[in-house]
Amino acid sequence: MRGAHVIAWGGYDESKPRVRLLLDALRRVGALDGEINIAAWRGIEDKAVAGRGRLLRAALTLLAAYPAAMLKLLRAPRGGAVLLPYPGIPDVFFAAIAARLRGRRIVLDAFLPLHDTIVGDRAMLRPRSLPARLIWLAERIGLRLADIILVDTDQHGDFFAVEFGIDRSRFETVLVGAEPLFRAPAGPVPPLPAPAGRPLVLFYGQLIPLHGLETILEAARRTVDAPFHWLLVGRGQQEPLLRAALETKAMPNVSWLPWVDYAALPALIGHADLCLGIFGASAKAGRVIPNKMFQVLSAGKPIVTRASPAVAALAAEFPDTVITVPAADPVALAETVRRCLADPARLRPLPPAALDELGPDRGVASLLRRLSGG
Repeated sequence: MRGAHVIAWGGYDESKPRVRLLLDALRRVGALDGEINIAAWRGIEDKAVAGRGRLLRAALTLLAAYPAAMLKLLRAPRGGAVLLPYPGIPDVFFAAIAARLRGRRIVLDAFLPLHDTIVGDRAMLRPRSLPARLIWLAERIGLRLADIILVDTDQHGDFFAVEFGIDRSRFETVLVGAEPLFRAPAGPVPPLPAPAGRPLVLFYGQLIPLHGLETILEAARRTVDAPFHWLLVGRGQQEPLLRAALETKAMPNVSWLPWVDYAALPALIGHADLCLGIFGASAKAGRVIPNKMFQVLSAGKPIVTRASPAVAALAAEFPDTVITVPAADPVALAETVRRCLADPARLRPLPPAALDELGPDRGVASLLRRLSGG
């Protein structure tokens, strides 16, 4: 008898490692029957800074393509669940119609909370504004249409259950993990605007508030006399803050590289002596294990990040690999970076056995057991 299987459906964003890793984990165990993807988000790396015009085009692409995608789902052989990878909230309102007609269960990868990200973490809308209220309502209804809801950490499952009044048992934690290319960093390091021969502290990301850019910059300013260099890589919402700090020319120990190809990231991480995670003080920042943490640990590098319930177990078990500091505390970050690079011999890579557990496979196996009724 065949085990549980799913069809991936909707406007999921294949540029996101979360989506690729989840689908790859399903493929490895032969549980992905097929894909019906609407490529609406192609070329939009960060939706927060995409602009209204590009977002409107993506929305119109989705709306125009939903009828054909629903018809394909209705024509697919019976059996198996419908998986809505991230961002699946818009999809679930349309998938629910076709799925129910065919007797299929819906698995929604909520991954990250939509309302909390837009309103709470990124502060793009006022909490009591009409758009914010509508997003919250749409998220609540969308989540309730799903039979099983995937999240990236247990803490996000707890949040969703309380915030939207959903039974906690409907959630399944599937860790993000890192793609295989990070396990063996190779290839040339891209040209860097950083002095050679000095220990390198690396941050990379989309410069969203959760990352705590202001904390990183202030910590760098406090170590301007130290014999190491800070390299910040990325563009995004808080880019003006970074540009303003660099224009003062008060931090010659900081360099900025606006962009690095994804394929070059492993080599860049391998070149660093110490990597940085996130340092924001928002509630969401305390519930996530950032994707970069999985990538850095896979590459065999130590990471400094904010203390949080989501990373507490890892930090306690591997204190010389996952080093934590209080959120939004540049003094603690500066002192910790100094201490780590003053005695780099004490820093350790994550053991391979522990690394094997930091991926989506265990969560996917649990999901398939649930779909099989086991």
